[in-house]
Amino acid sequence: MLKYFDDILGKDLSFWVLLEFLFYFSVRITPDALPLAVLLSSIMTFGNLGENNELVAIKSSGVSLLRVLLPLFIVSIILTFFAFYSNNNFVPKANLKALSLLYDIKRKKPSMDLKEGQFYSGIPGYTIKIDEKVDDELLKGVMIYDHVTYPGNNRVILSDSAMMYSILDNRYLVFELFDGNSFTEIPSNRNNINEINQFYRNNFSFMKMVFDMSSFDLKRTKEELFAGDYRMKNIGELGNAIDSLEYNKSKQRYVMFKTSSAFYDFHMKDNFILPQDVLFMRDELNEKDNVLDFYSKNKDKRSLEKNYYDSIQNKLKINSLTYTRALNSARNVKTNLSINAARIKSQEFEINKNEIELIKKYAQAFACISMFLVGAPLGSLVKRGGLGIPVIISILFYIVYYVLNILGLKWAREALISPFLAAWLSNILIFPIGIILLYLAKKDSRIFEYNIFEYFKSKIFKVQKKQ
Repeated sequence: MLKYFDDILGKDLSFWVLLEFLFYFSVRITPDALPLAVLLSSIMTFGNLGENNELVAIKSSGVSLLRVLLPLFIVSIILTFFAFYSNNNFVPKANLKALSLLYDIKRKKPSMDLKEGQFYSGIPGYTIKIDEKVDDELLKGVMIYDHVTYPGNNRVILSDSAMMYSILDNRYLVFELFDGNSFTEIPSNRNNINEINQFYRNNFSFMKMVFDMSSFDLKRTKEELFAGDYRMKNIGELGNAIDSLEYNKSKQRYVMFKTSSAFYDFHMKDNFILPQDVLFMRDELNEKDNVLDFYSKNKDKRSLEKNYYDSIQNKLKINSLTYTRALNSARNVKTNLSINAARIKSQEFEINKNEIELIKKYAQAFACISMFLVGAPLGSLVKRGGLGIPVIISILFYIVYYVLNILGLKWAREALISPFLAAWLSNILIFPIGIILLYLAKKDSRIFEYNIFEYFKSKIFKVQKKQ
Protein backbone atom coordinates (compact mmCIF):
# COMPACT_ATOMS: atom_id res chain seq x y z
CA MET A 1 0.00 0.00 0.00
CA LEU A 2 3.03 2.28 0.26
CA LYS A 3 2.99 2.96 -3.49
CA TYR A 4 -0.29 4.89 -3.09
CA PHE A 5 0.96 7.19 -0.34
CA ASP A 6 2.17 9.80 -2.81
CA ASP A 7 -1.40 10.07 -4.09
CA ILE A 8 -2.84 10.39 -0.57
CA LEU A 9 -0.44 12.68 1.26
CA GLY A 10 -1.09 16.40 1.03
CA LYS A 11 -4.73 15.98 -0.03
CA ASP A 12 -6.18 17.03 3.36
CA LEU A 13 -8.38 13.93 3.50
CA SER A 14 -10.70 13.41 6.44
CA PHE A 15 -10.12 10.65 8.98
CA TRP A 16 -13.18 8.73 7.77
CA VAL A 17 -12.02 8.78 4.15
CA LEU A 18 -8.62 7.42 5.20
CA LEU A 19 -10.27 4.77 7.37
CA GLU A 20 -12.55 3.75 4.48
CA PHE A 21 -9.56 3.57 2.13
CA LEU A 22 -7.56 1.38 4.52
CA PHE A 23 -10.52 -0.92 5.17
CA TYR A 24 -11.21 -1.59 1.50
CA PHE A 25 -7.55 -2.20 0.72
CA SER A 26 -7.28 -4.52 3.71
CA VAL A 27 -10.08 -6.62 2.21
CA ARG A 28 -8.34 -6.52 -1.16
CA ILE A 29 -5.19 -8.18 0.17
CA THR A 30 -6.99 -11.00 2.01
CA PRO A 31 -6.43 -13.48 -0.89
CA ASP A 32 -2.68 -13.12 -0.29
CA ALA A 33 -2.88 -12.56 3.47
CA LEU A 34 -4.83 -15.71 4.36
CA PRO A 35 -2.25 -18.20 3.00
CA LEU A 36 0.53 -16.28 4.75
CA ALA A 37 -1.47 -16.29 8.00
CA VAL A 38 -2.00 -20.05 7.75
CA LEU A 39 1.71 -20.59 7.09
CA LEU A 40 2.88 -18.39 9.96
CA SER A 41 0.34 -19.69 12.50
CA SER A 42 1.05 -23.34 11.69
CA ILE A 43 4.81 -22.85 12.01
CA MET A 44 4.41 -21.01 15.31
CA THR A 45 1.96 -23.58 16.72
CA PHE A 46 3.95 -26.70 15.95
CA GLY A 47 7.22 -24.89 16.61
CA ASN A 48 6.04 -24.20 20.16
CA LEU A 49 4.92 -27.82 20.57
CA GLY A 50 8.29 -29.04 19.37
CA GLU A 51 10.28 -26.56 21.45
CA ASN A 52 8.46 -27.61 24.63
CA ASN A 53 8.82 -31.32 23.80
CA GLU A 54 5.06 -31.66 23.70
CA LEU A 55 5.20 -33.37 20.34
CA VAL A 56 7.56 -35.94 21.82
CA ALA A 57 5.10 -36.60 24.64
CA ILE A 58 2.22 -36.92 22.19
CA LYS A 59 4.14 -39.36 20.00
CA SER A 60 5.31 -41.38 23.01
CA SER A 61 1.68 -41.90 24.00
CA GLY A 62 1.06 -43.63 20.69
CA VAL A 63 -0.53 -40.72 18.77
CA SER A 64 1.04 -40.22 15.34
CA LEU A 65 1.91 -36.84 13.87
CA LEU A 66 -0.71 -37.25 11.13
CA ARG A 67 -3.42 -37.69 13.74
CA VAL A 68 -2.23 -34.53 15.50
CA LEU A 69 -2.36 -32.64 12.19
CA LEU A 70 -5.81 -33.89 11.22
CA PRO A 71 -7.96 -31.44 13.27
CA LEU A 72 -5.94 -28.45 12.10
CA PHE A 73 -5.98 -29.77 8.56
CA ILE A 74 -9.78 -29.74 8.74
CA VAL A 75 -9.59 -26.14 9.99
CA SER A 76 -7.37 -25.25 7.01
CA ILE A 77 -9.95 -26.80 4.66
CA ILE A 78 -12.65 -24.66 6.28
CA LEU A 79 -10.41 -21.60 5.81
CA THR A 80 -9.95 -22.62 2.16
CA PHE A 81 -13.71 -22.58 1.56
CA PHE A 82 -13.98 -19.26 3.39
CA ALA A 83 -11.13 -17.84 1.30
CA PHE A 84 -12.87 -18.94 -1.90
CA TYR A 85 -16.16 -17.39 -0.76
CA SER A 86 -14.33 -14.18 0.14
CA ASN A 87 -12.46 -14.08 -3.19
CA ASN A 88 -15.70 -14.53 -5.09
CA ASN A 89 -17.98 -12.20 -3.10
CA PHE A 90 -16.15 -9.79 -0.80
CA VAL A 91 -12.96 -9.04 -2.75
CA PRO A 92 -14.63 -7.92 -6.03
CA LYS A 93 -16.82 -5.46 -4.12
CA ALA A 94 -13.83 -4.23 -2.11
CA ASN A 95 -11.89 -3.77 -5.37
CA LEU A 96 -14.73 -1.69 -6.78
CA LYS A 97 -14.91 0.49 -3.66
CA ALA A 98 -11.15 0.82 -3.20
CA LEU A 99 -10.16 1.55 -6.81
CA SER A 100 -13.00 4.03 -7.36
CA LEU A 101 -12.05 5.81 -4.14
CA LEU A 102 -8.38 5.82 -5.17
CA TYR A 103 -9.35 7.33 -8.52
CA ASP A 104 -11.26 10.12 -6.77
CA ILE A 105 -8.36 10.74 -4.38
CA LYS A 106 -5.94 11.07 -7.29
CA ARG A 107 -8.25 13.61 -8.94
CA LYS A 108 -8.56 15.64 -5.76
CA LYS A 109 -6.29 18.66 -5.72
CA PRO A 110 -3.71 18.87 -2.95
CA SER A 111 -4.40 21.22 -0.08
CA MET A 112 -3.34 24.77 -0.70
CA ASP A 113 0.33 25.16 0.14
CA LEU A 114 1.84 28.55 -0.66
CA LYS A 115 5.63 28.47 -0.72
CA GLU A 116 7.88 31.50 -0.56
CA GLY A 117 9.16 32.71 -3.92
CA GLN A 118 7.10 30.23 -5.96
CA PHE A 119 4.03 30.74 -8.11
CA TYR A 120 0.96 28.75 -7.06
CA SER A 121 -1.73 28.10 -9.69
CA GLY A 122 -3.91 25.57 -7.85
CA ILE A 123 -6.89 27.95 -7.68
CA PRO A 124 -8.61 28.06 -11.11
CA GLY A 125 -8.20 31.45 -12.79
CA TYR A 126 -5.54 32.82 -10.42
CA THR A 127 -1.80 32.63 -9.92
CA ILE A 128 -0.40 33.64 -6.52
CA LYS A 129 3.15 34.36 -5.37
CA ILE A 130 4.34 35.42 -1.91
CA ASP A 131 7.73 36.66 -0.76
CA GLU A 132 7.45 35.67 2.91
CA LYS A 133 5.11 33.51 4.97
CA VAL A 134 5.21 34.74 8.57
CA ASP A 135 2.71 32.13 9.81
CA ASP A 136 -0.31 30.26 8.53
CA GLU A 137 -2.30 33.49 8.17
CA LEU A 138 0.09 36.43 7.74
CA LEU A 139 1.74 36.84 4.33
CA LYS A 140 4.11 39.51 3.00
CA GLY A 141 4.87 40.58 -0.56
CA VAL A 142 1.76 39.18 -2.25
CA MET A 143 1.37 39.11 -6.06
CA ILE A 144 -1.89 37.85 -7.61
CA TYR A 145 -2.48 37.42 -11.35
CA ASP A 146 -6.19 37.57 -12.18
CA HIS A 147 -6.97 35.52 -15.31
CA VAL A 148 -10.73 35.58 -14.73
CA THR A 149 -11.52 39.24 -15.36
CA TYR A 150 -9.33 39.45 -18.49
CA PRO A 151 -7.54 36.62 -20.31
CA GLY A 152 -3.79 36.44 -20.10
CA ASN A 153 -1.78 38.52 -17.61
CA ASN A 154 -3.69 41.76 -18.11
CA ARG A 155 -4.57 42.25 -14.45
CA VAL A 156 -2.12 41.95 -11.57
CA ILE A 157 -2.54 42.87 -7.90
CA LEU A 158 0.42 43.73 -5.68
CA SER A 159 0.09 43.98 -1.91
CA ASP A 160 2.52 44.74 0.88
CA SER A 161 0.90 42.19 3.23
CA ALA A 162 -2.19 40.02 3.52
CA MET A 163 -4.19 37.92 5.93
CA MET A 164 -5.31 34.49 4.65
CA TYR A 165 -8.06 32.39 6.23
CA SER A 166 -10.94 30.11 5.21
CA ILE A 167 -14.66 30.38 5.93
CA LEU A 168 -17.78 28.17 5.71
CA ASP A 169 -16.04 24.85 6.44
CA ASN A 170 -13.13 25.58 4.11
CA ARG A 171 -15.44 26.16 1.15
CA TYR A 172 -14.01 29.65 0.54
CA LEU A 173 -10.57 31.17 0.99
CA VAL A 174 -10.35 34.86 1.96
CA PHE A 175 -7.42 37.18 1.26
CA GLU A 176 -7.43 40.53 3.08
CA LEU A 177 -4.86 42.65 1.21
CA PHE A 178 -3.24 45.76 2.74
CA ASP A 179 -1.40 48.69 1.12
CA GLY A 180 -1.18 47.69 -2.50
CA ASN A 181 -1.83 48.50 -6.14
CA SER A 182 -3.94 47.01 -8.90
CA PHE A 183 -2.78 47.22 -12.55
CA THR A 184 -5.18 46.51 -15.42
CA GLU A 185 -4.61 46.61 -19.17
CA ILE A 186 -7.67 46.53 -21.46
CA PRO A 187 -6.99 45.57 -25.09
CA SER A 188 -8.85 47.73 -27.63
CA ASN A 189 -8.98 44.91 -30.16
CA ARG A 190 -9.56 41.44 -28.76
CA ASN A 191 -8.10 39.93 -31.95
CA ASN A 192 -4.82 41.72 -31.34
CA ILE A 193 -4.05 41.40 -27.66
CA ASN A 194 -0.74 43.29 -28.01
CA GLU A 195 -2.52 46.53 -28.93
CA ILE A 196 -3.24 48.32 -25.63
CA ASN A 197 -5.75 51.12 -25.46
CA GLN A 198 -6.53 51.64 -21.78
CA PHE A 199 -4.42 51.21 -18.69
CA TYR A 200 -5.65 51.52 -15.10
CA ARG A 201 -3.73 51.70 -11.87
CA ASN A 202 -5.57 51.75 -8.55
CA ASN A 203 -4.13 52.24 -5.10
CA PHE A 204 -5.80 50.66 -2.10
CA SER A 205 -5.21 50.44 1.59
CA PHE A 206 -7.51 47.45 2.00
CA MET A 207 -9.00 44.91 -0.41
CA LYS A 208 -10.78 41.63 0.23
CA MET A 209 -10.73 38.77 -2.28
CA VAL A 210 -12.72 35.55 -1.88
CA PHE A 211 -11.72 32.38 -3.76
CA ASP A 212 -13.97 29.38 -4.34
CA MET A 213 -12.30 26.21 -3.00
CA SER A 214 -14.90 23.73 -4.27
CA SER A 215 -12.35 22.31 -6.74
CA PHE A 216 -10.34 21.04 -3.76
CA ASP A 217 -13.19 18.88 -2.44
CA LEU A 218 -13.26 15.11 -2.85
CA LYS A 219 -15.87 14.34 -5.51
CA ARG A 220 -17.05 10.75 -5.69
CA THR A 221 -17.45 9.16 -9.11
CA LYS A 222 -20.24 6.71 -9.83
CA GLU A 223 -19.02 3.21 -9.09
CA GLU A 224 -20.88 1.81 -12.11
CA LEU A 225 -18.20 3.34 -14.33
CA PHE A 226 -15.60 0.97 -12.84
CA ALA A 227 -17.77 -2.16 -12.73
CA GLY A 228 -16.50 -3.41 -16.10
CA ASP A 229 -12.99 -4.06 -14.82
CA TYR A 230 -12.07 -7.75 -14.45
CA ARG A 231 -11.02 -7.24 -10.81
CA MET A 232 -14.58 -6.22 -9.86
CA LYS A 233 -16.26 -9.40 -11.11
CA ASN A 234 -17.16 -12.72 -9.51
CA ILE A 235 -16.91 -16.13 -11.16
CA GLY A 236 -20.24 -15.88 -12.98
CA GLU A 237 -19.50 -12.40 -14.32
CA LEU A 238 -16.00 -13.43 -15.38
CA GLY A 239 -17.41 -16.43 -17.25
CA ASN A 240 -19.86 -14.20 -19.11
CA ALA A 241 -17.11 -11.72 -19.91
CA ILE A 242 -14.86 -14.47 -21.29
CA ASP A 243 -17.69 -15.78 -23.50
CA SER A 244 -18.36 -12.26 -24.82
CA LEU A 245 -14.68 -11.66 -25.53
CA GLU A 246 -14.36 -15.02 -27.31
CA TYR A 247 -17.39 -14.17 -29.43
CA ASN A 248 -15.94 -10.76 -30.28
CA LYS A 249 -12.61 -12.34 -31.20
CA SER A 250 -14.29 -14.86 -33.51
CA LYS A 251 -16.34 -12.07 -35.05
CA GLN A 252 -13.22 -9.99 -35.57
CA ARG A 253 -11.51 -12.90 -37.35
CA TYR A 254 -14.52 -13.33 -39.60
CA VAL A 255 -14.48 -9.63 -40.44
CA MET A 256 -10.73 -9.81 -41.11
CA PHE A 257 -11.03 -12.65 -43.64
CA LYS A 258 -14.16 -11.21 -45.20
CA THR A 259 -12.66 -7.77 -45.77
CA SER A 260 -9.36 -9.24 -46.97
CA SER A 261 -11.02 -11.42 -49.60
CA ALA A 262 -12.35 -8.29 -51.31
CA PHE A 263 -8.81 -7.35 -52.34
CA TYR A 264 -8.08 -10.70 -54.04
CA ASP A 265 -9.71 -9.83 -57.39
CA PHE A 266 -6.60 -10.27 -59.59
CA HIS A 267 -6.50 -13.22 -61.99
CA MET A 268 -4.41 -14.21 -65.04
CA LYS A 269 -5.96 -12.79 -68.22
CA ASP A 270 -5.26 -13.09 -71.93
CA ASN A 271 -3.89 -9.56 -72.16
CA PHE A 272 -1.30 -10.14 -69.42
CA ILE A 273 2.25 -10.93 -70.58
CA LEU A 274 5.53 -10.97 -68.75
CA PRO A 275 8.23 -8.43 -69.73
CA GLN A 276 10.75 -11.15 -70.60
CA ASP A 277 8.34 -12.47 -73.22
CA VAL A 278 8.71 -9.37 -75.42
CA LEU A 279 12.07 -10.38 -76.96
CA PHE A 280 10.86 -13.91 -77.55
CA MET A 281 7.80 -12.60 -79.40
CA ARG A 282 9.95 -10.36 -81.57
CA ASP A 283 12.30 -13.22 -82.47
CA GLU A 284 9.34 -15.42 -83.18
CA LEU A 285 8.02 -12.74 -85.52
CA ASN A 286 11.24 -12.64 -87.52
CA GLU A 287 11.61 -16.38 -87.75
CA LYS A 288 8.13 -17.48 -88.69
CA ASP A 289 7.32 -16.56 -92.26
CA ASN A 290 3.92 -18.15 -92.12
CA VAL A 291 2.73 -15.13 -90.21
CA LEU A 292 3.82 -12.91 -93.10
CA ASP A 293 2.18 -15.21 -95.60
CA PHE A 294 -1.03 -15.02 -93.66
CA TYR A 295 -1.07 -11.20 -93.82
CA SER A 296 0.72 -10.76 -97.19
CA LYS A 297 -2.50 -10.24 -99.08
CA ASN A 298 -3.38 -7.08 -97.16
CA LYS A 299 -0.18 -5.78 -95.45
CA ASP A 300 3.53 -5.88 -95.98
CA LYS A 301 6.08 -7.00 -93.42
CA ARG A 302 6.75 -3.49 -92.07
CA SER A 303 3.13 -2.72 -91.39
CA LEU A 304 2.72 -6.14 -89.83
CA GLU A 305 5.66 -5.54 -87.50
CA LYS A 306 4.31 -2.11 -86.58
CA ASN A 307 0.87 -3.47 -85.75
CA TYR A 308 2.36 -6.36 -83.87
CA TYR A 309 4.67 -4.14 -81.80
CA ASP A 310 1.77 -1.75 -81.14
CA SER A 311 -0.24 -4.62 -79.76
CA ILE A 312 2.69 -5.65 -77.57
CA GLN A 313 3.06 -2.07 -76.29
CA ASN A 314 -0.63 -1.89 -75.42
CA LYS A 315 -0.39 -5.17 -73.59
CA LEU A 316 2.68 -3.88 -71.69
CA LYS A 317 0.72 -0.81 -70.59
CA ILE A 318 -2.07 -3.06 -69.39
CA ASN A 319 0.57 -5.19 -67.69
CA SER A 320 2.01 -2.15 -65.85
CA LEU A 321 -1.41 -1.04 -64.67
CA THR A 322 -2.15 -4.58 -63.54
CA TYR A 323 1.08 -4.67 -61.52
CA THR A 324 0.27 -1.30 -59.89
CA ARG A 325 -3.19 -2.50 -59.03
CA ALA A 326 -1.82 -5.73 -57.58
CA LEU A 327 0.73 -3.80 -55.47
CA ASN A 328 -1.95 -1.49 -54.08
CA SER A 329 -4.14 -4.48 -53.31
CA ALA A 330 -1.28 -6.19 -51.48
CA ARG A 331 -0.66 -3.05 -49.43
CA ASN A 332 -4.34 -2.78 -48.56
CA VAL A 333 -4.39 -6.43 -47.51
CA LYS A 334 -1.32 -5.89 -45.31
CA THR A 335 -2.84 -2.83 -43.63
CA ASN A 336 -6.16 -4.60 -43.09
CA LEU A 337 -4.47 -7.66 -41.60
CA SER A 338 -2.25 -5.54 -39.32
CA ILE A 339 -5.18 -3.55 -37.91
CA ASN A 340 -7.35 -6.62 -37.33
CA ALA A 341 -4.42 -8.61 -35.90
CA ALA A 342 -3.79 -5.83 -33.36
CA ARG A 343 -7.46 -5.88 -32.35
CA ILE A 344 -7.48 -9.67 -32.01
CA LYS A 345 -4.28 -9.55 -29.93
CA SER A 346 -5.86 -6.94 -27.65
CA GLN A 347 -8.93 -9.14 -27.20
CA GLU A 348 -6.74 -12.18 -26.45
CA PHE A 349 -4.94 -10.10 -23.82
CA GLU A 350 -8.27 -9.23 -22.18
CA ILE A 351 -9.37 -12.87 -22.34
CA ASN A 352 -6.16 -13.95 -20.62
CA LYS A 353 -6.64 -11.40 -17.85
CA ASN A 354 -10.20 -12.54 -17.19
CA GLU A 355 -9.27 -16.23 -17.28
CA ILE A 356 -6.38 -15.65 -14.89
CA GLU A 357 -8.65 -13.79 -12.48
CA LEU A 358 -11.21 -16.59 -12.69
CA ILE A 359 -8.73 -19.40 -11.98
CA LYS A 360 -6.93 -17.36 -9.30
CA LYS A 361 -10.02 -17.43 -7.12
CA TYR A 362 -9.62 -21.20 -6.84
CA ALA A 363 -5.81 -21.27 -6.71
CA GLN A 364 -5.47 -18.61 -4.00
CA ALA A 365 -8.01 -20.41 -1.83
CA PHE A 366 -6.22 -23.74 -2.27
CA ALA A 367 -2.98 -22.02 -1.23
CA CYS A 368 -4.23 -22.19 2.38
CA ILE A 369 -3.97 -25.98 2.24
CA SER A 370 -0.56 -25.85 0.55
CA MET A 371 0.77 -23.43 3.16
CA PHE A 372 -0.55 -25.57 6.00
CA LEU A 373 1.16 -28.65 4.61
CA VAL A 374 4.39 -26.64 4.54
CA GLY A 375 4.02 -24.82 7.87
CA ALA A 376 2.86 -27.60 10.19
CA PRO A 377 5.61 -30.17 9.47
CA LEU A 378 8.18 -27.40 9.12
CA GLY A 379 7.34 -26.12 12.60
CA SER A 380 7.70 -29.62 14.07
CA LEU A 381 11.09 -29.97 12.35
CA VAL A 382 12.42 -26.54 13.31
CA LYS A 383 11.15 -26.82 16.90
CA ARG A 384 11.26 -23.07 17.44
CA GLY A 385 8.21 -21.02 18.39
CA GLY A 386 7.60 -17.34 18.95
CA LEU A 387 8.04 -14.61 16.34
CA GLY A 388 11.69 -15.17 15.44
CA ILE A 389 12.57 -18.08 13.19
CA PRO A 390 8.91 -18.81 12.21
CA VAL A 391 8.51 -15.30 10.81
CA ILE A 392 11.76 -15.53 8.84
CA ILE A 393 10.84 -18.90 7.37
CA SER A 394 7.32 -17.71 6.58
CA ILE A 395 8.65 -14.66 4.76
CA LEU A 396 11.05 -16.77 2.69
CA PHE A 397 8.31 -19.16 1.59
CA TYR A 398 5.89 -16.35 0.96
CA ILE A 399 8.43 -14.49 -1.21
CA VAL A 400 8.75 -17.61 -3.36
CA TYR A 401 4.95 -17.90 -3.49
CA TYR A 402 4.49 -14.23 -4.38
CA VAL A 403 7.25 -14.11 -7.03
CA LEU A 404 5.88 -17.20 -8.75
CA ASN A 405 2.43 -15.61 -8.82
CA ILE A 406 3.76 -12.38 -10.32
CA LEU A 407 5.85 -14.16 -12.96
CA GLY A 408 3.02 -16.54 -13.84
CA LEU A 409 0.53 -13.71 -14.28
CA LYS A 410 2.94 -11.73 -16.43
CA TRP A 411 3.75 -14.71 -18.67
CA ALA A 412 0.09 -15.63 -19.03
CA ARG A 413 -0.96 -12.12 -20.01
CA GLU A 414 1.67 -12.19 -22.74
CA ALA A 415 0.37 -15.64 -23.82
CA LEU A 416 3.68 -17.34 -23.00
CA ILE A 417 1.98 -19.91 -20.76
CA SER A 418 -1.63 -20.90 -20.21
CA PRO A 419 -3.71 -18.98 -17.63
CA PHE A 420 -4.37 -22.24 -15.76
CA LEU A 421 -0.65 -22.93 -15.33
CA ALA A 422 0.01 -19.31 -14.34
CA ALA A 423 -2.60 -19.32 -11.59
CA TRP A 424 -1.52 -22.70 -10.17
CA LEU A 425 2.24 -22.27 -10.63
CA SER A 426 2.97 -21.43 -6.99
CA ASN A 427 0.78 -24.27 -5.69
CA ILE A 428 2.40 -26.72 -8.11
CA LEU A 429 5.79 -25.96 -6.51
CA ILE A 430 4.78 -25.49 -2.85
CA PHE A 431 2.37 -28.43 -2.50
CA PRO A 432 5.04 -31.10 -3.27
CA ILE A 433 7.40 -29.35 -0.86
CA GLY A 434 4.72 -29.67 1.82
CA ILE A 435 4.34 -33.39 1.12
CA ILE A 436 8.11 -33.88 1.39
CA LEU A 437 8.28 -31.93 4.66
CA LEU A 438 5.34 -33.94 6.00
CA TYR A 439 7.20 -37.18 5.20
CA LEU A 440 10.36 -35.88 6.90
CA ALA A 441 8.40 -34.79 9.97
CA LYS A 442 6.72 -38.19 10.21
CA LYS A 443 10.17 -39.82 10.13
CA ASP A 444 11.47 -37.39 12.81
CA SER A 445 14.16 -36.07 10.49
CA ARG A 446 16.91 -33.98 12.11
CA ILE A 447 17.78 -31.80 9.10
CA PHE A 448 16.72 -28.55 10.84
CA GLU A 449 18.43 -29.12 14.18
CA TYR A 450 21.47 -27.06 15.14
CA ASN A 451 23.58 -30.16 15.80
CA ILE A 452 22.92 -31.62 12.37
CA PHE A 453 26.55 -31.24 11.34
CA GLU A 454 27.71 -33.09 14.45
CA TYR A 455 25.18 -35.80 13.66
CA PHE A 456 26.49 -36.30 10.13
CA LYS A 457 30.09 -36.09 11.40
CA SER A 458 29.47 -38.93 13.86
CA LYS A 459 27.85 -40.99 11.13
CA ILE A 460 30.85 -40.51 8.85
CA PHE A 461 33.31 -41.47 11.58
CA LYS A 462 31.29 -44.60 12.38
CA VAL A 463 31.46 -45.66 8.75
CA GLN A 464 35.24 -45.07 8.66
CA LYS A 465 35.79 -47.15 11.84
CA LYS A 466 33.84 -50.06 10.37
CA GLN A 467 36.01 -49.94 7.28
